[in-house]
Amino acid sequence: MIAGMSAAPRPVAKAQVSDAIASGLHRAIKAAGGKGACADRMEVDPKTLNRQLSGESTLDATNMLAMLSVDRTSMNDALALYGLIATPKTAQAANDMELLASLTGAGAEMVRRLLDGLLCHKDKAALAELFRPLIPAMQAIVDEHDKRVAA
Repeated sequence: MIAGMSAAPRPVAKAQVSDAIASGLHRAIKAAGGKGACADRMEVDPKTLNRQLSGESTLDATNMLAMLSVDRTSMNDALALYGLIATPKTAQAANDMELLASLTGAGAEMVRRLLDGLLCHKDKAALAELFRPLIPAMQAIVDEHDKRVAA
């Protein structure tokens, strides 16, 4: 175990894990451009995806990891149940201007959604879609700095 990290205090219910995996699978399907394209990229039968989405069964570990080849954030909902998140071992260098434009746009959207004084679950879902792809780009800047300081 990594120093400072602790396991979840108790096992998470299977239904909760299955729902979290289905949430990530929905993102992977959207990223792939549809269920068929997602199944092709994961190298599984579309019926396998349907069974996960319907709650009939849960993807095996190999197929869960294959979701990462479609959307690098697809397992984060399930991992979050245990206080974890998947991050790239080596993040791609960020395009600074593109990142700044995206951060500015996401910040403006957050301000717009806060005009009523609170963020409801719909606001948070919309913001999560905006913020999720920015995290690896920001992490790349941190990684570049850490490498320079360590050298």
